Amino acid sequence: MATPFVSNQDVTSTISPTGDMVAQLSTDSSVNHTTVVSNAALFISHELRTPLTSIQAVLHLLANPKYGALTQEGQRLLGIALSNSERLVRLANAIEKQPNSSLIVFSEETIKKLQLENDLHQALARQEMQLVYQPIISISTGHVIGFEGLLRWHHRNQGIIPPSVFITIAEQTGFIHELGLWVLQQGCEQLARWQQAFPIEDPLTMSLNLSAVQLQNPTLVCELQRIITETGIQPNTLKLEITESVLIEDYHRAVAVLAKLKAIGIQLYIDDFGTRYASLAQLQNLPIDGLKIDRVFVQKQLWALSEAIVHLASTLDLDVIAEGVELVSDLISLKQLGCTRVQGYFFSRPVDAEIADNLIATSYAIS
Repeated sequence: MATPFVSNQDVTSTISPTGDMVAQLSTDSSVNHTTVVSNAALFISHELRTPLTSIQAVLHLLANPKYGALTQEGQRLLGIALSNSERLVRLANAIEKQPNSSLIVFSEETIKKLQLENDLHQALARQEMQLVYQPIISISTGHVIGFEGLLRWHHRNQGIIPPSVFITIAEQTGFIHELGLWVLQQGCEQLARWQQAFPIEDPLTMSLNLSAVQLQNPTLVCELQRIITETGIQPNTLKLEITESVLIEDYHRAVAVLAKLKAIGIQLYIDDFGTRYASLAQLQNLPIDGLKIDRVFVQKQLWALSEAIVHLASTLDLDVIAEGVELVSDLISLKQLGCTRVQGYFFSRPVDAEIADNLIATSYAIS
């Protein structure tokens, strides 16, 4: 869980030499919202100036006749760009000189969110992101047959930031494309290492989550083809999980992209199935390979609904994986329902790659 903010303390912030807005806690009652806003203004002003310096330098180079003459249209567009960049510089100056009048509408919560957005965009470069892996188990053999890769953000000041927080921010800002590509690359590279180290008859698989926003990326399919080629994994050992919300938000776009992914050989699963009310007609027409029973069904022992999902999957010739198995009674019940693959804390929490190595070796009695 993320470190909670202390409600009884005031928050101030300063700009570090690297441009980060560093939150500080103070018990001084004299520190008020105006101070918070003033310091936030410095942060926002800096964030405006940093890219503008480079942009203006490039624009002035383009305006220099030594580097070639622009067409009349090019000169017109360059003039507009220079004018707009100068306006942004003036805006940065105004925010810095009159922070209270320009930013008083920002609440402290908004300022914290702005800082978190800024930190998120630097998290990859700072190596704060990590993939952890939860094993997927075959009920019939007890073997580890694959893993689900889960993204974790170890914020250098706040500790663990929940995915429910930073994934939402990444989607809202568009950073999800870069972040998601990193996850796909890291996950496939790790899978390739496992497949090479543990050459079992049925190769290990990797399940990775794909958001609705990622499906809108026109380069997604090409990037996945590149990653699969570079890592040398078999396409059908990569399983991409999407939620039912993808189908509800933009069904036709989703189907088109999923069909292209399916054509590559990638396996596709509906994650948290049964929680978002996608229609059965939509499900039948999707190019998918399996369903994942949401952990809520298992934890609340909704066995009748779980059995219905298992039967539905069987009718549509789809695989089923149940999440959230924590008790031996959960495992027994799911086995009785006909579920063949499971994951959950009963077997293992999400772990790093080194511990996952040991889980695989122990599973197959490899020394």
